[in-house]
Amino acid sequence: MPAEFFEPISNQKTPPVYNFFDGTAWKTSSSEKMLSVLSPIDGSEVGELQAVTHQEIDAVMEVAAAAQRNWEATPLNKRVSIMHLVADWIRHFEDYLTTILVKEIGKTDSEARSEIKRTADLTDYFADEAQSIRGETLDSDNFPGYDKGRIAVIERVAYGVTVAIAPFNYPVNLSVSKIVPALLMGNSVVFKPPTQGGISGVHLTRIFEKAGVPAGAITCITGEGNSIGDYLVSHPKTDLITFTGSSDTGVAIAQKAGMKPMVFECGGNNPAVVMPDADMNLTAREIVKGAFSYAGQRCTAIKYVLGAPGVLDQLLPVVLTQMKELVHMGDPRSPETKLVGPVVSVRAAEQFQQWIDESVGKGAKVAIGGTHKGNYMDPTVLTSVNSDMPVVSREVFGPVVSFIAVPGMDEAIGIINKSSFGLQACVFTKDEGTGLAFAKNINVGTVQINGSPQRGPDHFPFLGVKKSGLGVQGVRYSLEAMSRLKPIVINKPS
Repeated sequence: MPAEFFEPISNQKTPPVYNFFDGTAWKTSSSEKMLSVLSPIDGSEVGELQAVTHQEIDAVMEVAAAAQRNWEATPLNKRVSIMHLVADWIRHFEDYLTTILVKEIGKTDSEARSEIKRTADLTDYFADEAQSIRGETLDSDNFPGYDKGRIAVIERVAYGVTVAIAPFNYPVNLSVSKIVPALLMGNSVVFKPPTQGGISGVHLTRIFEKAGVPAGAITCITGEGNSIGDYLVSHPKTDLITFTGSSDTGVAIAQKAGMKPMVFECGGNNPAVVMPDADMNLTAREIVKGAFSYAGQRCTAIKYVLGAPGVLDQLLPVVLTQMKELVHMGDPRSPETKLVGPVVSVRAAEQFQQWIDESVGKGAKVAIGGTHKGNYMDPTVLTSVNSDMPVVSREVFGPVVSFIAVPGMDEAIGIINKSSFGLQACVFTKDEGTGLAFAKNINVGTVQINGSPQRGPDHFPFLGVKKSGLGVQGVRYSLEAMSRLKPIVINKPS
């Protein structure tokens, strides 16, 4: 069944060359340029993606813009039914999609399977929630100086053509979190999957096509971000941009896009703050999971730990002990591997190694790990770190966590608030009132009390401040973000 269902998306060779989708057909690019996708696990070639041309993008944008009006005019109940069918197909191909994720981005089977299941659930939740999105009416006499002469009928309408740019680390889930709300609210979607993760993205696009999304309402173009991404975001037919990726890339997109609405989820450099009364076993477990799940390649990963010197001295041995039980680096296909497989590339591992070495040169100490072999980075805990060291001032998108001793909580607040990142933070304390009071003083999108940062549950608002994002996501919030208010004012004859 998978071979027949997905047949048009590639040339069926080994390794396959994957086509792009122009909204009506799966095609080979005239560029004849291919992007090789290598497995982080062993460097083997998973497949090749087309590198589309600017002329092909122009054609895709024309198709998407032409299809959008008819798609928005499609009854909501029909759009909802199609999205439920998308969820059903994702569940049907759970094993197949899990296998692709493991090989393409180096997740363990359990991590990949969890992403597929969560994606199907998210799609269904979006479809159900879309039916409760409503407009409103306002009377003019609510405001001083106006009589009852006017009524504003306020509805939610689509922006038009949405460009959805997804990251490598959750190429199915974070693609759906963009595509589904955009489609449900009547936008057409031009989907740009990542190169690493693009094979999963191409398969996902086929599911939307087969579920009944009409011609042109969804397209999928592949290629290098610096080649086609810049062209896409600045394209005159782009009406909305939704993006997940690094802060630097987000800033660059915003500068190129101009006055287009944007929903961005960018980098996170998330702190864990440990109060003296914290449950050390709970805190250590959450730090280990929060820092090392999927080798730390998550925007919500814990990157540094703040606490008084005595508190960190008490916490560190508990963390190291729990790492022995919870963490085992290795091939993600092996049942013995826990949390930490390979990072996405050798280049990434070498960059993390450079930042670790620079930090050690400035006084940081390695409690465990601190080295890499190829793109397998040892789970690393650093101590005697300060906030100016590269392992804290930069986003280390790998399995590295740093301990920073502070004399008091005012200093911890200062370190968090001076950071250019502001996605999430977590506070560990047995006194929830203390946690709430601390949370009010730090400038981040979300504060977790006695739990590690995470995106979810998916109906909670999810956002970043500073360089960590623009706009608000989360099921209802994403639906609202993918649409705009349109007031129509009826002036009654006087």
